Amino acid sequence: MSLSSGNVKSISVSVYKKFPEFKGVLPSISKQSTTNIKDSSKRDHTYRYLLTYKGVASLPGGHTMHKIVRVVANNNGKVLKMTLSK
Repeated sequence: MSLSSGNVKSISVSVYKKFPEFKGVLPSISKQSTTNIKDSSKRDHTYRYLLTYKGVASLPGGHTMHKIVRVVANNNGKVLKMTLSK
């Protein structure tokens, strides 16, 4: 199962609400595998997705600073974690 475009749009809307300076930035998406062990004989593989939004902020004096928002979401498009790095 893959992350649908509708899920990507809804995740992007939540990013844009929290960080308006990233409005219009399209994310790069990578798939991450996780292993859930329910019992010793069965292993259930599920996937999470890492969406990375990259932007540039203007600072006083004409300087700029790169900012990155990383979002971890599940197969259904639910945001599990959202972080900003400066």
